[in-house]
Amino acid sequence: MSLYSKIDRYCLLPVADKVMHRSLYRSWKEYELNERLTRQELTDLQNAKLKRLISHCFNNVPYYSRLFHSLGLKPDDFNSVDDLHKLPVLTKQDVRDNYNDLISNDISSRRYTKESTGGSTGTPMQFMVDTAEWSADWASSFRAWQWYGFQLGEKMFTLGGNSLVAKKRKLTAKDIFDLYIMRNLKRSSADVTDEAMQAHYEVFVKWNPKAMRGYGSSLVIFAEYIRKHQLPSGHLTCILTTGEILMPTYRKTLEDVFHCPVYDEYGAGDGGIKAHECKLQNGLHISEEQCVVEIADKDGTPLPEGSIGYVLATDLNNFVFPFLRYQVGDMAYIKPEKCACGRVSKVLGQVIGRAGKLIYNKQGVPISPTMLPIMLYRDNDYHNEDSCIIYNKIDRFQIRQDKAGDIRILLKLKDPTDDRSQFDYCITNYQNHFVGSRVSLEFVDNIPLLPSGKEDYCVSEFEFLKKN
Repeated sequence: MSLYSKIDRYCLLPVADKVMHRSLYRSWKEYELNERLTRQELTDLQNAKLKRLISHCFNNVPYYSRLFHSLGLKPDDFNSVDDLHKLPVLTKQDVRDNYNDLISNDISSRRYTKESTGGSTGTPMQFMVDTAEWSADWASSFRAWQWYGFQLGEKMFTLGGNSLVAKKRKLTAKDIFDLYIMRNLKRSSADVTDEAMQAHYEVFVKWNPKAMRGYGSSLVIFAEYIRKHQLPSGHLTCILTTGEILMPTYRKTLEDVFHCPVYDEYGAGDGGIKAHECKLQNGLHISEEQCVVEIADKDGTPLPEGSIGYVLATDLNNFVFPFLRYQVGDMAYIKPEKCACGRVSKVLGQVIGRAGKLIYNKQGVPISPTMLPIMLYRDNDYHNEDSCIIYNKIDRFQIRQDKAGDIRILLKLKDPTDDRSQFDYCITNYQNHFVGSRVSLEFVDNIPLLPSGKEDYCVSEFEFLKKN
């Protein structure tokens, strides 16, 4: 561990916790100690945290108080994670319909942040996160980064969309935390032209990071630019992908260009899931002290390990706005065998859904689908409260690109009588990225589903590479 990393961890991080009212330092130490737990000890820890959460929900959260009473259930009916199946699935629609009743009655005595999904599943949603969950989330990542030989305090370069790189308005405590404690220099991947890639590259070289983090598709575009122009690829020791499915071709491209391993991460802020690959790159280790992950059928019935089903998450740290058996929107499976690395945590196999795929504008510039929901915000920033107010009037959306490359924006509003002209900015936002394409805005009563019955917010028939 470098001198800066030691100062960062043992001096700067505890101070930041006090200033920001977080508990990251303590959570990180706990997560490191949890590495030594046996399978039974980890299960016992998870069960104890679940029982505490269930009792809290029963006594303090109106939505769950009503639910438990209607089902004739009491906290004593939940002694382990295996008892969770007694509860129905919590859907995104349930959260939207019962937002106020999902807030804990003791919220005034707790610290929390208000969050909003980026709409990556086609269903925008607001929720709250207990600061304990924020700390646990980062503690999970810090622990995983240590697996790869990367320490907090070593330089990182991030290239991603709005969920990773917030649009700058003014300097905040979070910006200081990112730059001086995380030592994480962030760049937006919204613009993927050669000019933008060159600007990213110049910053990347000057910063000289040890790790790079971001959306797989965004990092691949960066890598292809470096390979195309035969530029030096820096001195990375690892690449950390997040935010979308890591395609095998993405991993190969990144490892070929940067000559270092790629490690994937899976997470869901609206559910508390965090899972990371180990050095064997053979599945994602679930941070089970943070969240219970179930794989279930469409009716919420748990499936045996190895079976593909819907991902259900129970966040063990979010007492402000609890999620019990929350349907994240992805499908996956839990591997029946233990990982050869020796860790006892359960391992997610392939995660299906929200797959990262590139679509192209008429100039051949690839646009990551992770950017498409961001363009539905008035200023392309879902951290802006005014933009969120307008965006959250949308019930569902879908972006369709025809064979000619033209764009149709389909919006289903929560209130069909709402003023439609307030969404005119969407056309301009999309035209700025899809230059030369006709962009139309259509208000519909329903959004068509895929043949599988799943929602898809992006449907494209345009195949630029095959046409050119």
